[in-house]
Amino acid sequence: MKNPVLIPRQTLAIYGFMGAPLALVGYPIAIWLPAFYASHVGVSLAGVATMLLLAKLSDVITDPIIGVISDRMRTPWGRRRPLILLGTPVLVVSIWFLFVPPAGVGEWYLLACIVGMYVGTSLIGLPYGAWGAEISPDYNQRARITAWREQFTLIGLLVAAFIPFLVEQYGDGSIESIMRGMAIAIGFTAPVSAILLAIFVRETPPENVSGKNEMPFIEGVKRIWANNPMRIVIGLILIVTMAEAFRNALSLFFMRAVIQASDVGTLYFAYFTAGLLAVPFWLWLGRKLGKHIAFSVTLITVAIISAINMAFDQSDYTVFVIFFIAKGACFGGLQFLPLAILADVIDVETAETGKARAGSYIAFASMTAKISTALGTFLAIRALSLTDFNAKLMAENAFDDLFYLRVFYALVPALFFILAIIMAVRFPLTAKAHADLRTQIDNRQASEKI
Repeated sequence: MKNPVLIPRQTLAIYGFMGAPLALVGYPIAIWLPAFYASHVGVSLAGVATMLLLAKLSDVITDPIIGVISDRMRTPWGRRRPLILLGTPVLVVSIWFLFVPPAGVGEWYLLACIVGMYVGTSLIGLPYGAWGAEISPDYNQRARITAWREQFTLIGLLVAAFIPFLVEQYGDGSIESIMRGMAIAIGFTAPVSAILLAIFVRETPPENVSGKNEMPFIEGVKRIWANNPMRIVIGLILIVTMAEAFRNALSLFFMRAVIQASDVGTLYFAYFTAGLLAVPFWLWLGRKLGKHIAFSVTLITVAIISAINMAFDQSDYTVFVIFFIAKGACFGGLQFLPLAILADVIDVETAETGKARAGSYIAFASMTAKISTALGTFLAIRALSLTDFNAKLMAENAFDDLFYLRVFYALVPALFFILAIIMAVRFPLTAKAHADLRTQIDNRQASEKI
């Protein structure tokens, strides 16, 4: 295989910056939105869970279509840029109406706004992810690209957590002010990052070594599913994302009702700071042991921390914070290692067929992540709605009524993580195996030029 070209840091920084507004969207949706609509807007917990699930199911239709369009599009501005620039205003407008709703809205308003938000994030996120997978073909360079993107994701999460911190420490402390602040931050960072990306980062031409890139949709899906490492990655994304979504949906309830923390925004700021500082460690561990082994170490750690939470109550605030920040240090590895692995998996098909369909692969993975997020969120909130827990009372719930909340928050995600560990340690696409794939691709390209 050819010696890899070192990607300039300026390019990595500008490319990675787009991850910040996408993270600014993900954090309030996962942590604050369910509690906001259930406790302040007036939609029931069951209604919130149902609307979130229905909205996510729209991605089953939109994501594959956007992925295919992103791969097949040929314009003077590239394949990825036009969709990102189209999705940015869709995202910004939808977020404003979702986070700053007028009085008296209900479940269907929530559904319409979330669908618009998901369409916007798909139009941005799918071509953005495919773009990153194509910047370099090298195993370690791809980990570096993904690490830069995820560092900006963590910076976006830090900004998202800093907004509640400011509101809690210096504002009125209301969840309405927190959601409005989030909407303003997204409305500013999304257009700026999209414009910088479009102007300063060069798109890589399609890596087609066997004629046209187009492939019939059904055949393309079959090809993706025939890719054994891809099936494992899809399984990992499904399980880990569902576990994280399940836990995240209950996080605000657990912290305010069980731990009785009034500074949730401040704690999440510390959480994401730890995640950002730990990214170089996970990058180093991935190079040292292999990305799949480093990911397994992450999963083992978060499974243990998750299970320990079952023992905590309001008297254990300090110990909870220590473990919470330790879990935050794992966040970077939990986020960027699977995405770096996904970029390598795409090369399995390219080596076999000569087709480079990063957009389709990213779309398939994204669709899986969104469906599992929806299921995890729905199952968590729906299960909580069947208990004696009262979302409007929060810290006033009796401790006996919090037993199921503690089980759901601590033990259920741990069980999911254990299953993911078993899959991750058996992942076959090591650094050496990937180097062999790139040699096959290089040889195929060379033979096509003769």
